[in-house]
Amino acid sequence: MALNWFTELPSRVVTNFSVLEALFNQHFVVAKTFRKTSIRLMACKQGDQETLGEYIKRFNTEFLEIPNLEDFVAFAALISGVKPR
Repeated sequence: MALNWFTELPSRVVTNFSVLEALFNQHFVVAKTFRKTSIRLMACKQGDQETLGEYIKRFNTEFLEIPNLEDFVAFAALISGVKPR
């Protein structure tokens, strides 16, 4: 994949290693931080040995990291993640 990317670079764009490094990092960002979304919250499920209180605490931690989350979406995610008893 990297070789294909490199061979498709316009000629004379890479003038030194620093330019190559910057272009590479820009194209192949490995450590990029992605904003969390409601989809991640929907994946938050109560574990088999996890109490309801522990689950809610963990859920709230995830919830607080999602910007502009609608209350009804958070509530639906919370309820869907609770283990049936």
